[in-house]
Amino acid sequence: VDAVYCDLSEDRRNVIKKVYLKFYRFLCETPVKQDKDKGSFELTDGYDIQIPNGTYHQHYRLSTTKDGVDGPIIAVSVIDLLPQCLSSVYSFYDPILSSRLELGKYTALREIEYVIRRRASISPGCRWYHLGFYVHNNPKMTYKSSFRPSQLLCPVYKQWVDFDAGRRRLEEESPVRHCCALDKPAGSPNANNSKPSSFRVDDLLLDVGNCIVSVGLLNAEGRGIIDSAIQEFVAEVGEDISHKFVIALH
Repeated sequence: VDAVYCDLSEDRRNVIKKVYLKFYRFLCETPVKQDKDKGSFELTDGYDIQIPNGTYHQHYRLSTTKDGVDGPIIAVSVIDLLPQCLSSVYSFYDPILSSRLELGKYTALREIEYVIRRRASISPGCRWYHLGFYVHNNPKMTYKSSFRPSQLLCPVYKQWVDFDAGRRRLEEESPVRHCCALDKPAGSPNANNSKPSSFRVDDLLLDVGNCIVSVGLLNAEGRGIIDSAIQEFVAEVGEDISHKFVIALH
């Protein structure tokens, strides 16, 4: 760590050391089935589209010669390459260069081009590009909305919804937390605002600091303190999805 990040302060290097294991589990361990013998594959215009499905770290380097790839690494993308899609897991890059070159967006564009080339070459079923979670009020996530056309997955009904329609619903139905059902198919249990018969406030889960408890386990005093906040939360997020959360109390 000291050698690789010699340009950073000692305090920042110490932070990197402490979180190294967490990053390893996040970026290196994978549930995706790996081909034990991936072999070697030639690049086509800088794209190794012949590689088998699996998890990869794509390196972006500066070139010191016209055709060389021997320069320093300026960005890395972690991807899951699957039969039907490329899933962008994470990317990290040189912060100084990225302040001008927007390397996060650049790596995303290269990944989109990768999907197009792979589908045309060896994998007709590979036609989707997944950017992962979208958090509407997180500035680090909103860049994902700049890639069009795009869709959001409804967290309740598992249906893909046009991005603009999903965003409007988030802003109208859940203006504070931006979390609600994005689509209500005809015939669904919650269509026409009918309440799910199985929903109970007592079943909602709370993080009380050192353990997880259900609302129903609280005594009368505890319920008196939190009931108004819980009711407000359910009213905004909706009964159809609020039971999927663990609500943190502060």
